[in-house]
Amino acid sequence: MFKVESIDVGITPLLYRAAHKCTMIHNEMVKEFSISVQQAAILAVIEFMGNGEMNQKRLSDEMSVKESSVSSIVKTMIKNNFIYKEQSKTDARNQILKATEKGKEVCEKLKSTAKRVEEELYGHLSETEREELIAILKKLV
Repeated sequence: MFKVESIDVGITPLLYRAAHKCTMIHNEMVKEFSISVQQAAILAVIEFMGNGEMNQKRLSDEMSVKESSVSSIVKTMIKNNFIYKEQSKTDARNQILKATEKGKEVCEKLKSTAKRVEEELYGHLSETEREELIAILKKLV
């Protein structure tokens, strides 16, 4: 048990509070791009994990989110011109998601935003503490 404000709590509430703080900071920082945190994450996954393209099934798997949820977000992103669908050259049944120029620009700007978020969240930790936190979180997920 850990003590927070003189109350013993388990690790779950602390993890929840840390995740909530992270989400709140991310929400504030992506607001200027008229994009949600989930949409920003989709752009990042497509651009950085998929080398600029990815099908919806893999996107869903990479994000550990139901395909139906990803589908809804993707529709909004297509409507807002962040991504587009293109038929796969190797499998006509498969649709590939790609970032538009607008999406690529936002993704590049979000990289610097991500650095600011990390600094705000973890700036008070030493390099060793950051590495230990990352190692522990990797074990949890």
